[in-house]
Amino acid sequence: MIPGQIPYGVGDLFLEDAAHQRALETRLRQTFAGWAYSEIIPPTLEYAEVVAGPAGSQLANTMIRFVDRDGQTLALRPDLTIPTARAVGTKLYAEPLPLRLFYIGNVFRYEEPQAGRRREFSQAGCELIGASTVAADVEVLSLTIAALRAAGLTDFQLTIGHIGFYHSLLAALKLTPEATLTLSEAIDRKRQGDLAALLPTLPLTLPARRALQTLPRLTGGAGVCAQALEICLTTDMAAAVHHLQAIYARLAAAGLAPHISLDLGEIRGMAYYTGITFEGFAPGSGAAICSGGRYDNLIGHFGPALPAVGCALVVDRVLRIARQQQAPAHSLTPDWLMGVAPAADVTALQGWIAARRAAGQVV
Repeated sequence: MIPGQIPYGVGDLFLEDAAHQRALETRLRQTFAGWAYSEIIPPTLEYAEVVAGPAGSQLANTMIRFVDRDGQTLALRPDLTIPTARAVGTKLYAEPLPLRLFYIGNVFRYEEPQAGRRREFSQAGCELIGASTVAADVEVLSLTIAALRAAGLTDFQLTIGHIGFYHSLLAALKLTPEATLTLSEAIDRKRQGDLAALLPTLPLTLPARRALQTLPRLTGGAGVCAQALEICLTTDMAAAVHHLQAIYARLAAAGLAPHISLDLGEIRGMAYYTGITFEGFAPGSGAAICSGGRYDNLIGHFGPALPAVGCALVVDRVLRIARQQQAPAHSLTPDWLMGVAPAADVTALQGWIAARRAAGQVV
């Protein structure tokens, strides 16, 4: 180890970079608070089994774990949704509903660093708890758009799907666990050739085969819902489409359609999602700048079951894209004043400095 070296996947922020990140966090905090969301500050450390249980293998495999002096296995929080759900399920479940919470803090994942996201990165998000309606989903999506705009982004899109549509389709297919995994991997890769080669090997009816062939193409605007209704095999699939249709209609009525696209073939996401799922993208981002969805079963791991929907922004990526899309309107460094006086006038100078600092100036 070289003296002064830091671990792989983390970094220092200083000078203007630190100022830009803090300024962005302030704007996000003001935006969330302006929508009547209250801040929650979960601990950095959690018991590993508490987080890993509901996280699913995808997130649990990235957790940074260690053993404390008492022999307990702890973990650095890999996201802020699960700690928020734990706090609600164990301490806040009796609060008046719906409960609106937001957070801004660092999270930790042991995975290969990506553009705009190291192993330690900043996450800002909101959670709407205790409401399972279309209006609740629309509120979180609208707030996500408001937060990205507050960050200075002008060109971005949220891609919205519904994991319930795919789960209902799988239930109708009644495949073996091995076949289900293989099928999901083929759909997730979004390569038509892989899916076309797999389908003849599965015991499928003609309607089921048609539904799976169509699934990767269910992406775009409002017309996607009409196409999806044509391949529904169950009433649950149709209900998921109608729910997504209602969400899109409300967002369009609010003038937000330019920031929205639908994708029912998107099946990735945290294991705890049960309804809508979404990711945000912007030109040059290379990866999602935010993600979220509905997780009606997560809080029930820790206490009384409560429906919930939320979103988390990757602050580092949002900041990088915001700085690409527009020049800062003004410097984040405030105007400086410097006072100079002979040594004999130091007392007078100190009074001059104190008065100006009290007025909010930087001296």
